[in-house]
Amino acid sequence: MEQNTANAIDGAPGAHGYFRRALAALDMRGEDPNLISKVSAQSFNWIRIIFGIALLYDAWTSLTWTHKLAVSHVLGMPIGDPVLHLMVIILAFVKLAIAISIIADRGVIPMSWAGIAYAFFVWIVFQHGGDFGQDGTDPGVAMPYIIMFLYLIATERLRKDPDTAHNEMLTLARNGFGLLWGYDALMKFHPYFLNHFLGYLTDAQSQTAGTWIGGYEHLWIVVTQAFGPHLVALTVAVVEAAIAISLLSGRGLRVMGPIGFLLSFAIWSTAETWGGPYSFAVSSAPASLFGTASIYMLAFVFVMILYNPLELFRGKTKPAGDGGQ
Repeated sequence: MEQNTANAIDGAPGAHGYFRRALAALDMRGEDPNLISKVSAQSFNWIRIIFGIALLYDAWTSLTWTHKLAVSHVLGMPIGDPVLHLMVIILAFVKLAIAISIIADRGVIPMSWAGIAYAFFVWIVFQHGGDFGQDGTDPGVAMPYIIMFLYLIATERLRKDPDTAHNEMLTLARNGFGLLWGYDALMKFHPYFLNHFLGYLTDAQSQTAGTWIGGYEHLWIVVTQAFGPHLVALTVAVVEAAIAISLLSGRGLRVMGPIGFLLSFAIWSTAETWGGPYSFAVSSAPASLFGTASIYMLAFVFVMILYNPLELFRGKTKPAGDGGQ
């Protein structure tokens, strides 16, 4: 009885009730141990700490005046409104608590659920359900944070039960990540993206002109012009669609995981200008300090640990069901 109670608490609200049954109804019962690499929960510690540090820095910078001005603009509230200041402080402390919990490895599962709730709040209130402008190609920067929190919950469960076939959170995280890439791919097949792909790069370069970053982005522009902007844009859309299919099916991730990581890096270092421009202690919006693609990269690290690409060169995969050690 005590063990069942503890598991229910660790699994978050409803994880062993309606929520778990709902996932089972969607055929999300766990991952195939014959496909997952042989890993333990400790294999994810370093990526958990990196994600926690990113949240910690975001919490610190969200108390700056620049951040308050951005929030004031988004919410349409006067900068001197005490309710606005109270909201900014509360949200900063929520992020701080989540970050410390993740870094210290204490209460990771319940605080990850708190992080999911916070990210949904940011997505709805500050990002209005995503970027649906004509040049928007992602469903909002808060969404990949939710995927990261889901992976944290899933990998924490590996400590108590290393059998991935019983870890429905791994399946939920993978499918959720696949849906994000599916949305990205769908938007990139729109004529606006295909016809204005080069503009994403030139706009990013205009912010970094005269720096080494500007030179780096100019190189990408030269390469894009050499192959043809339409061809490069279409290639990006097709690759993103392939990544989405791989994530949703759970097949080919030892190949598509590294490709997704490299594509995310290319987007982050070009169109997102390395998540910048940065200035001391400034964050313009909640949960968006380092750019969207950098969080996608962290999520792909989870994928590559679970589906180790190096096993392709060994000629066989290693199931994770044998004790997870």
